[in-house]
Amino acid sequence: MFAIAFLPVILYLCLELVRRRPIQEVKMNHGSSFLIGVVFAWMIVVPTLIWLFVSHLGYWPIGRLWQGTLYLGTLMSLVGVWIRYSAISMLGRYYSRSVGIQAEHKLIQSGWYRWIRHPGYLGTLVTFVGFGLATGSWLSVLFNTSVFFIAYTYRIKTEEMALISHFGESYRHYQERTWRIIPFVF
Repeated sequence: MFAIAFLPVILYLCLELVRRRPIQEVKMNHGSSFLIGVVFAWMIVVPTLIWLFVSHLGYWPIGRLWQGTLYLGTLMSLVGVWIRYSAISMLGRYYSRSVGIQAEHKLIQSGWYRWIRHPGYLGTLVTFVGFGLATGSWLSVLFNTSVFFIAYTYRIKTEEMALISHFGESYRHYQERTWRIIPFVF
């Protein structure tokens, strides 16, 4: 039954199939893409191992409580995938897995980007916090939230330095009136 929790993770991975490719991108990752890849794997493997370990020992909450967290977490993950998909769609060809500036790069400030500078990362957070919740383990939720913020705080700093170097004051003004990921929080 836990396999249902992997549906949003699979959909999240499939988003790579629908994205448009960047054009003449100058990459400025500073190791952030590698870090994101490692953390992405951890946010799948660690909650799965926690679920396997705890369920094997017989300590797993049986019945409605676990089914509730499974379904709620899976639904939350699907919402996260939708947020990420819509953010990627709004960026169009300017979306890239790498930190980089493309030929004729434009600063998108509509849709999600009107309020949040990194809505794709919000989608990732919601997806993997939901995946942790689907395991029924608060330890998984705490783990995924923690490693997300460690990795993505570095990624956002790297990305925003690149955007400031390209867009200058217009990006600084954009920063002043928007939230990084979570409105009123971060």
